[in-house]
Amino acid sequence: MFAAPNRLRMNAVRIILALLTLTIFLPTSSILLGEDLEDQVRDISHKLRCPTCQAMSVKESEAGLSLNMKNKVREMLEAGSSEEEILEFFVERYGEWILREPPKKGFNLVLWLAPLILILVIGFIVIRTLLRKTRTQKTPPVTPLTAEEQTKIEKDLNRFQSD
Repeated sequence: MFAAPNRLRMNAVRIILALLTLTIFLPTSSILLGEDLEDQVRDISHKLRCPTCQAMSVKESEAGLSLNMKNKVREMLEAGSSEEEILEFFVERYGEWILREPPKKGFNLVLWLAPLILILVIGFIVIRTLLRKTRTQKTPPVTPLTAEEQTKIEKDLNRFQSD
């Protein structure tokens, strides 16, 4: 007869413990989400050039426009936008120059590959020039020693051998 109230009490205690556990761990998970959000904001804002400073990224700049851009990135991330969507938003607004690292497509691909191509071409020219020089520089033919040179060498050799 008293078993039912005890069972209800035990269930109530379990529910209260579960709620307490949730209230303890929920704030820490939201802090972790906030830290993760800030990491994403920093990563994305590092990829954007500050329109005011131009030599700095939005992440590094403390200009008012950069702060507004960081806030916009944060808002878009909170709204569920992806990194690509956020970068595209800023490209549509400011043009491709806003990206600190231009995309590797179209004319930009030529700019990315130009240094490598230049190094390869210069290397090819240097190697070809060196090979041509070694082929064209022939060693002069060896002429036999004259009798006078031969006797002088023999005298010198005999002098060294006698010492």
